[in-house]
Amino acid sequence: MLKHSDETPPPSWEEERDRIIGLGERSFRKSYYPELRDKLSQLERFRALLDFSGELVILFALPDGRIVDANTPAERMFAPQGRSLLDLRLADIDCGGFEELLAQINDDAATGETKLRHREFQLHHDGHAIALDIDYRVAEVRGTSYGVLLGRDAAPRLAAEARVRLAARIIARSNEGIVITDAERRIIEVNAAFTKITGYTRDDAVGRNPSFLSSGRQNAEFYRTMWDSIHGTGFWQGEIWNRRKSGECYPEWLSVSAIRDDTGTTCHYVGTFSDITEAKAAEARIRHMAHHDFLTGLPNRFLLTDRFQQVLASAQRNGKRFALLFIDLDRFKNVNDTLGHTIGDQLLRDVAGRLLSVVRATDTISRQGGDEFIVLLSDIDTPDDAAQAARKLMQLLAEPFSLGEHSITVTPSIGIAVSPEDGEDLDSLLKHADLAMYDAKQQGRNNYQFFRREMNARSLELLLMESDLRQALKKREFVLHYQPQIDLGSGEVLNLEALLRWRHPERGLVPPGDFIPMAEETGLIVAIGEWVLAEACRQVAVWRSNGWPALRVAVNLSAAQFRQRDLHVQIANALVASNLPADALEVEVTESILMNDAESTVDTLRALDAMGIRIAIDDFGTGYSSLAYLKRFPVDTLKVDRSFVHNIGVSDEDAAICSAVIGLAHSLHLEVVAEGVETQEQYEWLARAGCHYVQGYLTGRPNDAASCLPRRN
Repeated sequence: MLKHSDETPPPSWEEERDRIIGLGERSFRKSYYPELRDKLSQLERFRALLDFSGELVILFALPDGRIVDANTPAERMFAPQGRSLLDLRLADIDCGGFEELLAQINDDAATGETKLRHREFQLHHDGHAIALDIDYRVAEVRGTSYGVLLGRDAAPRLAAEARVRLAARIIARSNEGIVITDAERRIIEVNAAFTKITGYTRDDAVGRNPSFLSSGRQNAEFYRTMWDSIHGTGFWQGEIWNRRKSGECYPEWLSVSAIRDDTGTTCHYVGTFSDITEAKAAEARIRHMAHHDFLTGLPNRFLLTDRFQQVLASAQRNGKRFALLFIDLDRFKNVNDTLGHTIGDQLLRDVAGRLLSVVRATDTISRQGGDEFIVLLSDIDTPDDAAQAARKLMQLLAEPFSLGEHSITVTPSIGIAVSPEDGEDLDSLLKHADLAMYDAKQQGRNNYQFFRREMNARSLELLLMESDLRQALKKREFVLHYQPQIDLGSGEVLNLEALLRWRHPERGLVPPGDFIPMAEETGLIVAIGEWVLAEACRQVAVWRSNGWPALRVAVNLSAAQFRQRDLHVQIANALVASNLPADALEVEVTESILMNDAESTVDTLRALDAMGIRIAIDDFGTGYSSLAYLKRFPVDTLKVDRSFVHNIGVSDEDAAICSAVIGLAHSLHLEVVAEGVETQEQYEWLARAGCHYVQGYLTGRPNDAASCLPRRN
């Protein structure tokens, strides 16, 4: 060890440190001061730690700010090109704000304050803007006050803070409610949407367990399963019902996530939820629309099928019967045509309401479309129970319906099929009840009929007839027969009525009553009626050229044909094609057709009258005509219905009606024709009463064109 003379004091630690550092590594290793060597080794290790700590470290003297020491990162960051920080004062660093920092730390030194202070600095380094976090304070070293500055890159902190602010904004502005709890499930934060949905404020919720929102609709097992999923997978989502602050229960879609720290330990739970009240309502509306009739709200065919399966299973299990009633409103089309579809729709809704008011809770009423309703009666003991229900429904519907300024009465035709006798599946029972309903209509409407097996044969016959009917026009199977109308004054045949017949290749001559309703129902009656017009005009033109120059033909118009907008065009085409004058044609329409839409009827009749075509009202006295309207119609002939003529000489009332019609015709300057004349007594009575023409088996049966007229000499 190097010894010093007594006269020369040993160097201080600082002096020896500076000298040894200046000698370099080689001199250090050869040092004769083992204690100093150990201290320098510690110093090097300490400096190495400072250089690799990631912090910027500067030690500076007070009060002038002379930099005493700095680590390598600080040198790189703050030292000017070609200089060391040890040559500078703190104020020499071109970073802006270090003067204020030095002033602050000098104030702290003067007052003995050693509190760590913080500032953020912005500087440019190597062409880049850099944000630094600077911590500084006063440090005492062996009684001397120094300033210590610690700095670090602020970018990670700023990025983290930006992420936190972004997350906070997202949470705050989210439309979904958000709840954050600690590991013990105590609420530590909620967002604004939470308050909007639940009604609870942040102060109401923080510190509480989210279970205070529970509605009580979910049981303990539900929550146990939910938390098992969260603990096992870290996540759960599903529908749950909670309660608002107002006490209202509401459905929500809830997602719960477990948040784990770096060690994998759950530290928080985050729940996000949305109020699905509107979605549930929309779903219910869609489900209702899929299963119910849009107009009346009654179950539709889809829901009826489901209810039928339940009733069938119950009946088979308990050995019970059940019945299906097929209801069709009589003449409902007249309501739509005369009063409009708005009134018609309201009538259907009111009918549905009445039907619902009398059936049992276990029964089902369904609307199939149009004016058709189905009643499914469960658990009946005998078919008479179904009949009793039908009678009750008929009585209920017999009461007038008040629809605005209109009072309307409708009647039902009801068909009944009973299971298991009439079928054990819905299609069979519907078909059989439908057949029974049509039978009820044929029986005069406003009644009910049970299905009978023979109806199936009749139904098949009608089905085949419809198919054949569609081919009849193409195959020219229709023919016209003509019945003469005799002038009671001269006894001459002046007019003939054209009557449609169908000469079927297998069935022979089919009566009109067997195919005309089918033709009307299918709409074929329009095309058939157009053919009748053309053929009748052609034939009367032949007769007029063969010795019957004044002969006139009468043609019946169906309701569908009369409503055709181009009816006058059809008639004009038929007249032109046969070169026939308009006064050689008379069209016959019934009272019910005329009264269907009186205003439109007047326009149509006036158009025909303007063409010179004669107009007759057929079956007069059997409908509901108004004499006021009759006065407005441009009518030429009234035809007394055969039902009144038949009882002349037997019924004074019918004779009086015949006299009244004939008298009315005379008063209105109309011709009058009596139909169904079969006896000489009827003929003579009508002649005395002043009737102009008679038509019936007495004077001539309907016959083909070759046989219906007497020969001319």
